Amino acid sequence: MIHKSLVAAIVLTFAAPALADQQADIYKTLLEEKAPTLVTVKFLLRMEGQFGKRESEAEITGIMIDPKGLVLCANSKLGAPRRFGSATPTDIKVLVGDDIEGMPAKLLARDTELDLAWVRVEEPGDKTFEFVDIKDPGEPAIGDRLYAPRRMAKFFDRTPVIADGRLAGRAKKPRDLLVPTGLSLDAGQPVFTEGGKLVGIVSLQLPEDEEFEANPMAFMSIGRDIGGGLILPTAQVNKATERALEVAKEDDEEEEEAEEKE
Repeated sequence: MIHKSLVAAIVLTFAAPALADQQADIYKTLLEEKAPTLVTVKFLLRMEGQFGKRESEAEITGIMIDPKGLVLCANSKLGAPRRFGSATPTDIKVLVGDDIEGMPAKLLARDTELDLAWVRVEEPGDKTFEFVDIKDPGEPAIGDRLYAPRRMAKFFDRTPVIADGRLAGRAKKPRDLLVPTGLSLDAGQPVFTEGGKLVGIVSLQLPEDEEFEANPMAFMSIGRDIGGGLILPTAQVNKATERALEVAKEDDEEEEEAEEKE
């Protein structure tokens, strides 16, 4: 008679390679599907603060969320957090795929609270781009696997890579936020389910200026919680995007009216 523990050992022996192969397939599929939507946003950052004025070239990774060139990225990456002074991105360009020149783009809107910013390619022409659908969110349960693709730095040829972890919890303050474990995430980084649906965007969450000034130790107390990256759910990202586009449209209309009056 075969002992139950021996049967279990045999099952695990054959199951482990199969699970490893399945995980490898998920990695490959997600990289193939999502890497084209990860774009590089290059810009000249003009900074003004307590140390004076200076300029520096910078580039960050954004995610294409519209086939005609709308890019979502982290507001904190397009400028220093508010308490450290002002920062204005100029000469913005979006690089897609192997492009090394970039297409001229403009900053449409920022949402400081949600740490989101929207950049749009100015003249896409007939081009259409691979994009992530933010209107079809992924809804993981606690313990489900999460997958986070990103591009490495320019020094490493902006190579797309992917990492995985799990959903560890869900915070309700200061807003609805997904808490991952096993992942080291960067602001603006997208996170997906294994089926390829967008779970959300990594968002840098900091106390308000008034709260920080009243209690400078507040940042240290939350450092551990924000260090690994908190994920703003896709539903919030979608609503914020709709608001940003409405505001940008109103601004464009006001500019056109002002030009006509001149």
